[in-house]
Amino acid sequence: MSDFKDGRRVFLTAWLVYAAFWNPWLQSTMTKSLLDQAVSFVDTNEWALAHYNLYSTDAISLQGRWLTVHPPGLAWLVTPFYLLWRVLVGQAETAETFQVFNGFLVFVLAATSSAFAAVQVAWLARWLGAARPGQLWAAALFAFGTQSFVFGTMLLKEGLCGAAVVTSFRLAIEPGGFSRRTASGAVACVATAFTYQAGLLVPVLLALVGWREGRRPAMGFFLGCAPVLIALGIYNTVLFGLPWRTAYYFATAEAHFGFGMPTVTVLAGLLLGPEKGAGVLLYAPFLVLGLAGLARTGRLGRAGEAAAVGCFVVGLWLVVGAWQSEFHAHPFAGLTIGHRMLYPAIPLLAAFAGPLLEQIPVGWRLVCAMPSFFFSYLNVQAGFIPGGADQLPYALKTWISGTGMGVLFKEALPVWLGLDTLHTVVSRPDVSAEDLLRLLPTPEGFILIRNQLIFLVLNLAVLCCLAWFLRKLWAGSKEGEQRVRQ
Repeated sequence: MSDFKDGRRVFLTAWLVYAAFWNPWLQSTMTKSLLDQAVSFVDTNEWALAHYNLYSTDAISLQGRWLTVHPPGLAWLVTPFYLLWRVLVGQAETAETFQVFNGFLVFVLAATSSAFAAVQVAWLARWLGAARPGQLWAAALFAFGTQSFVFGTMLLKEGLCGAAVVTSFRLAIEPGGFSRRTASGAVACVATAFTYQAGLLVPVLLALVGWREGRRPAMGFFLGCAPVLIALGIYNTVLFGLPWRTAYYFATAEAHFGFGMPTVTVLAGLLLGPEKGAGVLLYAPFLVLGLAGLARTGRLGRAGEAAAVGCFVVGLWLVVGAWQSEFHAHPFAGLTIGHRMLYPAIPLLAAFAGPLLEQIPVGWRLVCAMPSFFFSYLNVQAGFIPGGADQLPYALKTWISGTGMGVLFKEALPVWLGLDTLHTVVSRPDVSAEDLLRLLPTPEGFILIRNQLIFLVLNLAVLCCLAWFLRKLWAGSKEGEQRVRQ
């Protein structure tokens, strides 16, 4: 098997599937504030939000200017892309132009980073001893059976963070010298700039590199961390007064809100609770094999690596639990996003599941895989799901009204072409399901059904073409394996 060729196939498969389920809408206020931070900086030469009126949340007012409440990593990354965008397309000044810019970034950043992370998962599964089937199962389940599927179709900072985490871990353990360990430290800190809780990876990998290889490689890792850590320290000092103080401090100061003792209910809910989609193991049950894989790896002579990942997973779980416990005891409880906050550990767990995926019977493998694929697809076809405890019912309703289509075909194309469908009509706040049923026997109802069938056929045609291409892509790998055996 050619690692490069299979890696290329994994990347193309994931990227093309993400593109087929592309979500062009800019609905996350978190992403809006981070894009606005980059756009405003380029347009005004000031680090302040110039379009805060377009979304009016996920920001704080400090010293007479509005700033995003989130870590600056995504805004920093987007800045050079917006410089190019402004030259080629123009300024992003309205909600519509922000939407178009976001749609471009989904292809360039979101889909690319999630597909790249799937390749890293396959490589790490191979390093852990998985044969080719285990590598491909791990990559596929990660790409389409976890939140990675969502992060490949819409722009959210957690998707970029997950790609950085698994890449940093690979750079820390694969054969290489001082420069590779330096790169590992740099990428680990880049992950921290996307989501602060990923910073737990830095001391864990520093200890692992030092334990495996000694002082000099550990110094290389530390030197790699330095530029990004210094940049974050300067950023926080200039804007918030202290190197370790973040915008979250000011966002929660008035409510005296911060970290608390993690409760058993919250910790269990992050893993198995259906509330707000937070149950990571409930919605991606194959990750249980990742936890078992950690124990297996430790017994097979890689105790340091297994311990490092285990410490990161448990530490992340406890930190997120401490934060979310405060949310549950506070009026901000509706903001719970436990599944996203735990995501930095998901690529690593998916890779550690690889060796076990090829060893268990096919029936049990499907028991783990099918719910993971189903829930991820259900989330992706629904698009951005509003907060609340009824996310699963909401996703099921959109699946029914949209006849299983993704956001592009059931919402975006009908809106752009000005053709109402059953889904676009029933999704209006002033139209109920009963209203729609009364419309069906009428000429207007016939038009809605006809339009929906047009988009459904178009969606199926695209998916069939994609399936044909992917079949050709992977057929080449089977022929190559047969020639090698002969």
